Amino acid sequence: MKHIRSQLVIPTLGVVLGVALPARATNYSLGCVERYSDASGFSTSDDVLLTCDAASGFSTWFNAFGGHNLGLFWQNTLVWPSDYREDSLGGSDHIEADWSLADLNVFSGHGSGHNPPAASSPDCIVTARNGIGLSANFVNINSSLRFGEFPGSGVFGSNGNLDTFMLNASCPMDLVSLTTQWWSVFQGMHLAMGHSGDVNHDNLDSSSKLPTVGMYLTGVPFFMEGSSYRTAWMSAGLIDVQPGVCAVITGTGRSQSEAVDRRDFETPTTRIGDALPASWIAWRWVCS
Repeated sequence: MKHIRSQLVIPTLGVVLGVALPARATNYSLGCVERYSDASGFSTSDDVLLTCDAASGFSTWFNAFGGHNLGLFWQNTLVWPSDYREDSLGGSDHIEADWSLADLNVFSGHGSGHNPPAASSPDCIVTARNGIGLSANFVNINSSLRFGEFPGSGVFGSNGNLDTFMLNASCPMDLVSLTTQWWSVFQGMHLAMGHSGDVNHDNLDSSSKLPTVGMYLTGVPFFMEGSSYRTAWMSAGLIDVQPGVCAVITGTGRSQSEAVDRRDFETPTTRIGDALPASWIAWRWVCS
């Protein structure tokens, strides 16, 4: 049963409220890995069974009525670390996860963190490019990801436009290290979702978690509006997890109100306008 439902807001600076933008189609892309053993350095013990089924199921439900635009859907050894690494840091996120019209990116595969995590512990997602070895496929979130920099912080250019990043992975959003490992990722990005836990409290391989999130977000035309990202993730994020795992959603803004509104109320088609420089971070979690 869900037994924790809480929130935390940390201020730095900021005073301006955001304005919700009108409904429009969502440009989304997906990356999933099941066959890690097809990439050098991994073994069959690293393989999972359902992460690509989950990503496909999310897309089926999310775009059930044809209102959104699926861009890229990379799978297995076509999911590369450079897809997520900031282009000014040697990656190619500007043509992949963080391309110029990106609204939503979903990653489904392995994540990695310390056991137990500490405030300075790095969080990683694990890709599967063949020929570069195991360690090169561990993408450090804090040092590599810089999303949504259009119109830009002025630090990492202005060629990224991702609004929302959704992670179905093994706990790469630990609560204890969230502000130290995730703050730098938000260069204009609105929201990120993932799980907090450790090796004994893990997000499990599941064919139903992501599709259920997609179902919540879609709704039924003329009958039921799609939910906010917060409602979808808090409602379905704890499907197939071990006890003690938390589903986490994080948003940023120029003020406390803007960060909280973005975290709690943004939907795929109603978004608060880009807020730069973001100076507040707000997160919410619910645990099994």
